[in-house]
Amino acid sequence: MQHDLLSRLKNETAACHTRLENSLDLMRDDFQRGEYVALLQRFYGYVAPWEDAIGAHMPAALRAFFDERRKTPLLAADLAALTGERIAHDALLLADASNDLPRIDGIGAAFGSMYVMEGSTLGGRFIAPHVARLLQLQPGIGNRYFDGYGARTGSMWNAFRETAVSTVPEAQYDAAVSAAIATFESLQSWLCGEPLEARASSGAAA
Repeated sequence: MQHDLLSRLKNETAACHTRLENSLDLMRDDFQRGEYVALLQRFYGYVAPWEDAIGAHMPAALRAFFDERRKTPLLAADLAALTGERIAHDALLLADASNDLPRIDGIGAAFGSMYVMEGSTLGGRFIAPHVARLLQLQPGIGNRYFDGYGARTGSMWNAFRETAVSTVPEAQYDAAVSAAIATFESLQSWLCGEPLEARASSGAAA
């Protein structure tokens, strides 16, 4: 029974995972520097408010566990390294918690959504060196977000899995799975949808 949550998350999000991975196609060989910067800006716009939303649902005992996994600083460092400018938090278009992010209404949903973002660090181990080679980046400069936890990636993933299993009650498994699917879908919409300039314009018009 202990691993039912993890099995359900893996199996029931598989199609969403594959769809997002194929849409981003980050392992292609014609990835350009400008595309990469734009992608990191999109990631920043999603991850920054997402981390605030998830952090608000972490009990005191798990705040250090979650804070160790925050990646907004890595995105800010990558963008600064690539553009030569320090990134102002309010200079980038940020996802709206009510419209652009999955609904997080409890610890089950929080861990379901985290499953998606933490799981992405596993693929990042392949993306980080690929991007560094294509764009001729210096080690650890410009690809820290995808490099995630570096050599600790495996142990951090295992620690997340163990904490999820011990934290999420069975009654919230459905909520966890629903939030994971919603996270994949909202990421797909945010990262692969209309250009951010169009979003900003339509938002200003509204």
